[in-house]
Amino acid sequence: MRLSQLAVFGLLFSMHAVCSPQSRGQATSGGKQSSPRKLVLEVLETDWGVGGTNQSVYVRVFSDRSVEYHPKRSQELKTQRVSRGQLAEGQLEATSNVLTREDVAALPSLFESTFTPKDFYWTLDFTIPRGSQSQRIKVVNFSPDTAVQNKKGYPEALVRLVCAAWTLRKQFPTEIVDLSRDCQGFVLQN
Repeated sequence: MRLSQLAVFGLLFSMHAVCSPQSRGQATSGGKQSSPRKLVLEVLETDWGVGGTNQSVYVRVFSDRSVEYHPKRSQELKTQRVSRGQLAEGQLEATSNVLTREDVAALPSLFESTFTPKDFYWTLDFTIPRGSQSQRIKVVNFSPDTAVQNKKGYPEALVRLVCAAWTLRKQFPTEIVDLSRDCQGFVLQN
């Protein structure tokens, strides 16, 4: 009995070694290998306030149109799993169009607060893969109206980028800062 089991295991092992990539989980379509899921955009949100510090996944977008996000701010984020969703047709392309714009690619890595917060502030940390490198942009206390009032207006590319991320996030059941007024001119133009 043991000898026959060993023979079967040996046969299975040798078949596994010579089996096609398709049967090893590398799906093919029409003879072409499908590309692996790649990160397109990641935005992490961190807020500091009286209740402490929270960091969450604001939105994380992948090349297969899948999305990850934390639905709400919470002190329990270390134990709370990310939620998942799927972008509608065309939304990945619209997002990619914003990310590949030259003005977005030329943005500096830090946008400091244009005002002094009293008891609360937040950051959005963008990671945009660009070939073998990643562009990182940190935005502190994003507030276009306040920036304009303080004569420190944001570049249009930054507003366009933040609004693209906000537009993606607001499609899912999440707690979200209302940027509809700030993004009014950018949401459809992505």
